[in-house]
Amino acid sequence: MSVAIRITCIALLMAFTVPVRGYDVLVSVTGSVIGNTCIVAADSEEQTVPLGTIGIKQFSETGAVSNIKTPFTLTLEACGPTFAGVKIRFSGTPDDDNPQLVKIASGGATGVAVQILDKDSVPIPLDTQTAAYGAAGDESVKMTFYAQLAATGAPVKAGDVSAVATWTTEYQ
Repeated sequence: MSVAIRITCIALLMAFTVPVRGYDVLVSVTGSVIGNTCIVAADSEEQTVPLGTIGIKQFSETGAVSNIKTPFTLTLEACGPTFAGVKIRFSGTPDDDNPQLVKIASGGATGVAVQILDKDSVPIPLDTQTAAYGAAGDESVKMTFYAQLAATGAPVKAGDVSAVATWTTEYQ
């Protein structure tokens, strides 16, 4: 191939070549992740619920409950904008005769156990979630529950009553 043809081909290639440019593009994504949780109010962290003095005659049969039903309130605060509700679960040592109830500490009364009820006085079995409390956007939630004694089927004997239940939350 002659030199003239080569020079012509190179000149044509250079004339029709379009410069190519490369760009580095940076996409910056920002935001934050917040917890869908609330803060337990100080007065809800540990509570003592007095059941009063109850006569043994109230427990004439299995399932009989005391006439004293003591309310207690659990409060969650600073729930934040992502709050959409919360379910509560009570746990504790289940009674030997009725595992839905909280067992009374040994050395105290026998044949009875603590029953926890929701705001409508419906029993809440141990380790069972409640319906959701609160609504989307609520800044705080006050939840009312009740405690009462229930006969478990064993012979009821007088004594002190002491039981411990722990509550956990499940945010919706």
